[in-house]
Amino acid sequence: MNAAMTFAVCCCVLAAGGEARGFEQDHQYQFHVDEETLGEALAEISRQARIGYLHPYELAESRGVNPVAGYMTISEALNELLRGTEFSADLTESEVIVISRIEREPTEKMGSKKFVKALLAGVAGISSATAYAQDVEEIEDRDGEEVESTETESTPARDDVIIVTGTNIRGIAPDSSPTQVFSREDIQESGASTIQDFLKTMPQNFGGGSNAEVIGGLPNDFSASYNSGRAGTYGSSANLRGLGSGSTLVLLNNHRVAPSSGLGDFVDISLFPASAIERVEVLTDGASSIYGGDAVAGVMNFILRDDYDGAEAMVRYGSVTDGDLDEYRASLTYGEAWDGGNAIIAYEYFNRGNLSAADRSFSSEAFLPNDLFPSSERHSVVAAVTQDISPNLRFRSDVLYGKRTGERDWSGSNYYIRILPDTSTVSASAALEWNLSENWTADFIGAYSKTKGDVVTEVDSSWHTKLDSDLWTLDAKASGILGTLWGVDVHGAFGGQYREESFSNIRIDTDTVQREADRNVSAVFGELYVPLISEEDGIAGAHRLDLSLSSRYEDYSDFGSQTTPKIGVLWAPVEPLRLRASFGKSFNPPPLGRVGALDYTAFVAGTADINNVFGLTPADPSIADVTAIYVSGTARNLEAEESQTFTAGFDFDKDFGAHRFSLEATYLDIDFENRLGNTPVPNNRSVFDAPNIAWADDTAFPPGTVEYMPSLETINSLLNSVQNIQLRGDVDPLDAQIISTVQLTKNLTRTLVQGFDFSTNYGVDTDYGEFSLGVSGSYILEYEQQATPTTPAVSRIDTLYNPTHLRLRGRTGFAKDALRTNLFVNYTNSYRFDDLPGAQKVDAWTTYDLSVSYDLGSQFAGGNLGDPRVRFSVQNIFDNDPPSTTNAPTFSVYGYDPTNASPLGRFVSAELSTSF
Repeated sequence: MNAAMTFAVCCCVLAAGGEARGFEQDHQYQFHVDEETLGEALAEISRQARIGYLHPYELAESRGVNPVAGYMTISEALNELLRGTEFSADLTESEVIVISRIEREPTEKMGSKKFVKALLAGVAGISSATAYAQDVEEIEDRDGEEVESTETESTPARDDVIIVTGTNIRGIAPDSSPTQVFSREDIQESGASTIQDFLKTMPQNFGGGSNAEVIGGLPNDFSASYNSGRAGTYGSSANLRGLGSGSTLVLLNNHRVAPSSGLGDFVDISLFPASAIERVEVLTDGASSIYGGDAVAGVMNFILRDDYDGAEAMVRYGSVTDGDLDEYRASLTYGEAWDGGNAIIAYEYFNRGNLSAADRSFSSEAFLPNDLFPSSERHSVVAAVTQDISPNLRFRSDVLYGKRTGERDWSGSNYYIRILPDTSTVSASAALEWNLSENWTADFIGAYSKTKGDVVTEVDSSWHTKLDSDLWTLDAKASGILGTLWGVDVHGAFGGQYREESFSNIRIDTDTVQREADRNVSAVFGELYVPLISEEDGIAGAHRLDLSLSSRYEDYSDFGSQTTPKIGVLWAPVEPLRLRASFGKSFNPPPLGRVGALDYTAFVAGTADINNVFGLTPADPSIADVTAIYVSGTARNLEAEESQTFTAGFDFDKDFGAHRFSLEATYLDIDFENRLGNTPVPNNRSVFDAPNIAWADDTAFPPGTVEYMPSLETINSLLNSVQNIQLRGDVDPLDAQIISTVQLTKNLTRTLVQGFDFSTNYGVDTDYGEFSLGVSGSYILEYEQQATPTTPAVSRIDTLYNPTHLRLRGRTGFAKDALRTNLFVNYTNSYRFDDLPGAQKVDAWTTYDLSVSYDLGSQFAGGNLGDPRVRFSVQNIFDNDPPSTTNAPTFSVYGYDPTNASPLGRFVSAELSTSF
């Protein structure tokens, strides 16, 4: 007998509780599989093709399978996976893939028909599985004999039917919405050592907002200052389209994480260990109809590794070639799989030194000591477990803990501060997945997350802040097949969610509560997916037509309720081409740090003093030396920010023999209204210059923003409403001749964004190896801000500290046997300081990155080093300085724009990893 062991993989979409549906044998899927064991590779093929699979665990750890990349059928993918190995694959007419291993006799035997029947019964746990198995005829080996397999008493683990980002329906991808998926391999091959470093390579992600490299805030983003400066935690956020750190919803394994910063307005992704991330799913349109608030610009879902069998170790060292910044990263991962379950635990240590302004010539005007990068040390632990309780009930749980400390030197003309941020987060979830019937699955999920911050100053000990953010979430939802329409299954999902959120920001040194609030949120939601036309209908020019509908109602205890609908359409006139469009409404609730703010402040000073300190020129002698009240802080009765998002685009992918080609493009139009913000100051000028600007041009600000010669009644009303009054020098607020509210945060601004995202990739397999080319980019047509409905919209595109028109990332790759190389080019177009005629130009910036890896496993086969791999990376190969810009000492910005460039310079790293 040639085939000593045979096992079957049932290629059925296990949506809606395990109903078996035949796949399309000729349909091509995009595969990218680089797993090292047969079991892991089959799991990845299953995930990417959205099919189920089963295999005996005896074969799961078999190594030596080939990587699979490109568009191909399931059968082609399996043949490529097993090429040159001891296994082979056959696809039967009964829609069963049979994988055989040669020359090995089993110890106990049973017929393959019985074996397939047992597998199907185990995965479905329902009578229909047995009925389906009865249709599978005897599967014979290559010599015509019946193949028999090892009998087992235990029930195999059930197949996973994933829920992808952008939907609550199991096994259905929201193809009408623009989505990007970055695999673990993508992160590794980029050369990035952290998640925040990887996001910098994404053209759609803006470097402004709350990020560790934005040292002292930004002139046009006051929220960023609550993540930096004296009381900042120096975390890092996702910021799609530059719409604000709080406008991109960040999920961890599909659930929320407690926010960070002095406002509690964003999730600190720097606490997520890169070694524990399986993939990152990015939805780049509004998604409040699925997830509720915060999903205005899009969603980033970080999926943790949860199905790894074996041990893995990694060490990495990197350094700049000019300066003293060094970086260390090390991780250990261990996973175990058994019948019906698996568990994994991973630990990562990360340490990066500070980058001094003294190490960069373009920051020569900075006061010293001053750090362009703060130092950072992080410990992270991730654990996950999955266990089948019964054939129809599965338990899942995951836990993440991260703790980051750091140090940052900050100097000015007359001060020096050493800031010591200490931040930690814990996120845990537990879920039950219950197959209610053949067509329906229910999920019950509980999640808890807590983020804490402790920020002290070492030299100036008069500032000590503690931050505390808590989040509880309970979800109950069901998805399945609602019925049939015109002969096709209509899929649906519905459910509810309850959340409790709390946040506090307390100054310990003065025993002062600065911000404190809590809220509870109740939500109900529903979703429909209707495949109106499929290939089986045989309609010319309509290979596929899908309709997606979703809506969510949320009630907030502190500001009211919101209903957010969304509709999406996908039309594929032919199989390689998919046309899509979506329209939806989203909203962003005011962060608890704003709701509970106790910072409504009247700062009283003489204009002569202020003009002298900030180097300002009075617009008229009559206001050159008078008393002014500068109002800052947070207004009362905040409302939710609201948006409307329209997207339209296409996806095209086609194989031409050994050649693979894909092209994607998306047009987006975002109207983001009622935004929280401060009144924009023209040309990024100082907020204290507002009285001079308004005097010269009474249309520069909304009416009432700057008031001259206010009445005594107006002054008293203001002083009675504020929470703090600060006097600079010998001034009397009752003598005020100017009141400026430019710095007051309120629902004020409107942002309009229009642009294109695009990506194209080409690959070819040759006798010399695999070659690939690709480019992705974001081109913003318009990025406008409008202070109020009565003021004109002002273009912010291509100006200092704002998004630029064009960002590109190109790639060329080569792979052969154990060698993989990738060269990247990053481009940001030139822009100007402001939109005034004759404004100073900021040059375009181009950098190159290189990543080379080599798998040493074949050279150490059978040894004690496992399967070692080395990787060498260089960021910014030619050490190109960021384009020169003006200084903004108040925000610790010297010589470059931290939102569109990095001061890091050339960075070289080496990594060694091995798995057992």
